[in-house]
Amino acid sequence: MSRWMKNIKFGAVFMVLLALVAYLANVIINQRDMGIGVTLNSDNQVVITSLETDGWGQEVLEPGDIVLKVDGSNPLQTEMVRQYGVIESADNITVNRIGSDGTLRTLWFPVTHGASAHGVLFYLVIPGASLLLLLVFSGYVYWKEKNDHAAQMLILFFLSIGLSYFSSAASGLLDPVGRTTLGFSFAYIPVFFVHFMQAYLRRFQEEFVSRAGLRFLYILAFLIGVLMTLSVIPGIPIHPLETASLLVFFICSNFFIVYKLILKFVKHRSGDLKSLFKFTLTGHAVAFLPFLLFDAIPGFFDQSFVPAKLTAIFLLAIPIVYFYLFITKRLFDIDFVLNRFSYYTTISFVPALVIIGLMALTMHQNQYTWLKWIQIFLLVYLMITLFLFAKEFMDYRLRPHFLKETHDFQGSIDRFSKRISKVMKRSDLEQALEREVCLILPVRNISFLKIVQDINMDSTAVTGDGRAAAGVEDTLQKLANKPALGDMLRMPQGVGLVIGNYGTTQHIMWIDEKVNHTSLNLDERNWLKTIAHYSGIVYENLYLIEGLIGDLEMEMKNQKEAPSWVLRLIFTLSENERRRLASDLHDAALQDQLIWYRKLESLMLDYPMEEGLVAQLEQIKEGLLDVIHQIRQTCNELRPPLLKEMGIVEALEQLIQQEQIRSNYSVKLWAEPTVIELNDVQILAVYRIVQELLRNADKHARASQIFIRLEQRDDELCFYYKDDGRGMNLTELTDSFKHMGISGIKERVRSLDGEITFNSEPGKGFEVRLTLPLDAHSEEGGVSDGSYFAG
Repeated sequence: MSRWMKNIKFGAVFMVLLALVAYLANVIINQRDMGIGVTLNSDNQVVITSLETDGWGQEVLEPGDIVLKVDGSNPLQTEMVRQYGVIESADNITVNRIGSDGTLRTLWFPVTHGASAHGVLFYLVIPGASLLLLLVFSGYVYWKEKNDHAAQMLILFFLSIGLSYFSSAASGLLDPVGRTTLGFSFAYIPVFFVHFMQAYLRRFQEEFVSRAGLRFLYILAFLIGVLMTLSVIPGIPIHPLETASLLVFFICSNFFIVYKLILKFVKHRSGDLKSLFKFTLTGHAVAFLPFLLFDAIPGFFDQSFVPAKLTAIFLLAIPIVYFYLFITKRLFDIDFVLNRFSYYTTISFVPALVIIGLMALTMHQNQYTWLKWIQIFLLVYLMITLFLFAKEFMDYRLRPHFLKETHDFQGSIDRFSKRISKVMKRSDLEQALEREVCLILPVRNISFLKIVQDINMDSTAVTGDGRAAAGVEDTLQKLANKPALGDMLRMPQGVGLVIGNYGTTQHIMWIDEKVNHTSLNLDERNWLKTIAHYSGIVYENLYLIEGLIGDLEMEMKNQKEAPSWVLRLIFTLSENERRRLASDLHDAALQDQLIWYRKLESLMLDYPMEEGLVAQLEQIKEGLLDVIHQIRQTCNELRPPLLKEMGIVEALEQLIQQEQIRSNYSVKLWAEPTVIELNDVQILAVYRIVQELLRNADKHARASQIFIRLEQRDDELCFYYKDDGRGMNLTELTDSFKHMGISGIKERVRSLDGEITFNSEPGKGFEVRLTLPLDAHSEEGGVSDGSYFAG
């Protein structure tokens, strides 16, 4: 079908829908819901048996009135009386009523047309707004995903919900069009949902129902819609068969949907689709359970705990849920919502019972029926639950503005966590703790104590800084059980907070009484426990670092040379420090120099000066340019830019070009044409080695010709260096301060498990050969950026 034809079809459907909505709205506005239920007595007279709340009949009629005429005719000739047992769409009613004195009176009542304010709100405004919202959803889905079959079924699902809700009032008024619309739209709600799920899950290679099952649901829904249409034809006595069939089909189909969703959830409870089915199952339950439990199912027993006009509002949950799911391709954090819902509904139950009990005690005993009490309880229960949900949001948004006298505990935790991220010693951590506690709590004094338990001697030693109140150390000495991290201990004065727990050692922070003589409130206690847990992590890390350093010292004593991983760690830390220093120089010193240079240049241009002064300022300006150039050069040497992006060959070419500008030697670099694959650590290592060799050639060897070869052989990088400098006696090559550069090259190669040899004689230049395994430590390529180190 062409796009033009699709647009025509869409426009035709929209116009029909608009005409239908206009007709139903006209019925709702102009016809008054009379709400009169009647039956035949033994004398074949029409007697009023029930009057609906907010109906016209409740205002003027009474149960027991005998209906003589409806619009001047015998009521038995009225189709609505004969088929449905109700009186609707009448202009006037004549009744016989027995008065309190036993006299029989004949009364004539004209029917006031037009919907009441209550009717306009619940039968027109709320359903109309819901239908408008669903039309907006449908239009947006059509605009975004018009060619998606799942989107098309989602649109039909939205429209069926909106039309069934909007047409329910006209159907209650026994309007033929409203009743037919409700019959088809309401019956097809679960069918369209099943079809939508079938199309949506197809993208995950899942089947919701079989094709035969889906076809069967469509046929059943169509037959029920036909039943509702036949019920408006005079002379076909099928009431209440059509209404019961509609409710039974709706209830059974929704139970079937929930059953299928549960099966899918169980099947995928440990897979990727678990959240999807949990999400859809929750949305379906929220939308349909209120209607099923409080209106549809009790309707079979002629009861209704909550009117359908209220429970129908919950049906909007499903369109909103699936609109969000389909458009954003994301899910709500349903576990978060469900956990709070179960918690809030649990704690709301008792307060709701107490409120209803107090109402029952303070009101007349028989003022309300048991059904009315159930309705009031459900309303109170729902309002308390919703209030608790709203309170959580208000606490987050409004509490800091209204409770300004309380401390900013969250800000304190954020500030404290930033401070302790740079802590390297226990004394620094204790200083940060003391500073933060004294900033938040008005306490007199703080002390830090340590409990060390000797398992062998079965004894406990308590040491402190001497600031704790008398009796605190004795109380800690007598502790029977080992307290957990974050526990608050009762002291003779103040409280003790466990802030560290490692092995047999515990760290306690003693907090003196507050100066205002008040005890710690709940917020302050929770805040202290939180920072105690933060401190506990830092204490544990500090102990682990101490243990690592001890193991490292022991390893260094047992071996003549440091292990390669130790050297690799040292070089990585060194490169991190170079990177930080280069960043500081670039962001501080270099920028300041540039600012002063521009100010000097602007001053020389804006103001007339003597020639001698101009010459002196020009010298200062040139000096500033030299300093700026030197700082830039230093930054580049400390942290060569774009090493990873350029690759080792291009990086060496750039380095050689820079070094030749400052030196008197010429360098020939030969590298094989293929790309040499090195990780970040290896690229930086080769770069530093060449940098050091070129510096030695300039300062010590006084070479004029240098040759460098770089090639890849199998899984090894082969590097060769030779110059024509003064050379040296290799027997004098020791790890002395004089040859620190050569020693650094050796250690750097050994850190990467490579091999290096030197060959030189006095007057015969200097030669270096090294090989690096290309596959070694490839996983550590990201370490050189310092991302795995604190600070």
